[in-house]
Amino acid sequence: MKIFGQGLISLSMRILTVCSRICLVALILVSRPVCAQPTQPIYLQYDGFVHNKDGSYTLSFGYFNMNNVDVTVPPGEANGFTPGPADRNQPARFVKGRHRFACSMVMDKTFDGKLQWTVKFAGKTNTSTAKVLDPLYELEHSSEEHATSGLDVASAPKNVCVNRPPSIHIGNPFAPPVPDGQMTGKVNQDVMLVSQIEDDGLPRAGSLKIGWKKISGPGDITFADAASPTTRAKFSAPGKYEIELSATDGERTSTAKVTVQVS
Repeated sequence: MKIFGQGLISLSMRILTVCSRICLVALILVSRPVCAQPTQPIYLQYDGFVHNKDGSYTLSFGYFNMNNVDVTVPPGEANGFTPGPADRNQPARFVKGRHRFACSMVMDKTFDGKLQWTVKFAGKTNTSTAKVLDPLYELEHSSEEHATSGLDVASAPKNVCVNRPPSIHIGNPFAPPVPDGQMTGKVNQDVMLVSQIEDDGLPRAGSLKIGWKKISGPGDITFADAASPTTRAKFSAPGKYEIELSATDGERTSTAKVTVQVS
């Protein structure tokens, strides 16, 4: 009876241990965050139009992806223009956040003002305004420059979104301007390099690639991450350095430069 009792106790302890492990695994699985599916809508935005000198029009569309992840909506019924063709080379990958001037489209002189973009996602439908040529939507100078940046109106394909080179701005937009456009730093100390890069998501099969590199200077530059829009740079010797930031979508490339005086 004693041996049987000890065996029963041992078996009970084993069962308790197994049950405890199962409960622990279950608790971990329940508490572990599950990758949330994008459930928020994509809002379309009509930026406005430019009446070009040759009588044609440049229309600009943007969007606001309310999700915390990028979303892909293939061209077709859920991502298209009316009147057709529905596929006008518009972005199919919607990057999270707000993006103006994501589609710049040159319309010929006969354009009658009838064009709307519709996107259906997460059970919600959003369509851009029908008042495309309303004078209230004519872009002022600074917005006109954004809408037509990198766009050759004369040679651009008509009635479709045109792939334009990425837009690059080096510097913190919320900080005071750098004196004389030149940054300063010290040998072997980190200098923060900040930039903002916008791309239209075209071509659809392309991907945005970013790179910092040294153009000139007396010493070596070590980048914490040369493929990041914002990174740190360390300089091995005093002197004046020129650094270039490039961004390419696979077809079009943009570059911008900054000077750093190191002491």
